[in-house]
Amino acid sequence: MTPRTLRIAQIDIARTIALIAMAVFHLTFDLEAFGFVERGTMASTPWIIFARLIAGSFIFLSGMSLVIGSLDGRPDIRKVLKRLGMIGAAAVVVSIATYFSIGYAYVRFGILHHMFVASLLGLAVLGWNSIALAAFGALILSFPHILPWPLFEGTGWLWLARTTPMPPMVDYVPVLPWFGVFLFGMATAKMIQSAIGWTVVAGMCDAQARPIRILSWAGRHSLLVYLIHQPILFSAVFAARYSIG
Repeated sequence: MTPRTLRIAQIDIARTIALIAMAVFHLTFDLEAFGFVERGTMASTPWIIFARLIAGSFIFLSGMSLVIGSLDGRPDIRKVLKRLGMIGAAAVVVSIATYFSIGYAYVRFGILHHMFVASLLGLAVLGWNSIALAAFGALILSFPHILPWPLFEGTGWLWLARTTPMPPMVDYVPVLPWFGVFLFGMATAKMIQSAIGWTVVAGMCDAQARPIRILSWAGRHSLLVYLIHQPILFSAVFAARYSIG
């Protein structure tokens, strides 16, 4: 197994856990929309924090994956372009689908859009060491606390940071400050590589063992699961609502 083909079951399992958390969030969102749970539940502080933790986990793992896929210092350009193409296409699909399903609150720049841009930016700093990446990430995460916020006027800057005005959106993950989480993921991956090596980490877990394959399946197909889980959950809750009248 060469570094360029290394697949880490632990990372896939972590993605699976994040996907389960996301499904719980979206199911609760659907239940509120159809009156099964109290109105305003999803706007409460615990659920807002939960949503941010879920988004942060996906972005952090994405940063780690960028480094793991380039352990010999040379990213596999074909795989990078394929991944970027899939994420970019999925982001467009999400924007179009939410525009026609929920109107003005559609996803203008959500987590998939962020991961697309963050992956491009991450390639530019791929050669940095873990300390530099972590320091840069901390600086970016601090922006809302050291700069006037919202940062810009005009919704054309929504992709970069919060603006004035802010249209309603069901998912919003701008580059600033969330790219800082991506950088922390990159820094963590580099620290682990320096400390013990990802080949050693991969060897700690038998990826072919049936329990591991079950636990990691969703994480290995995270983009597919991300795209299909909400339509399935929404349809199920819709059917339940109108089956009981």
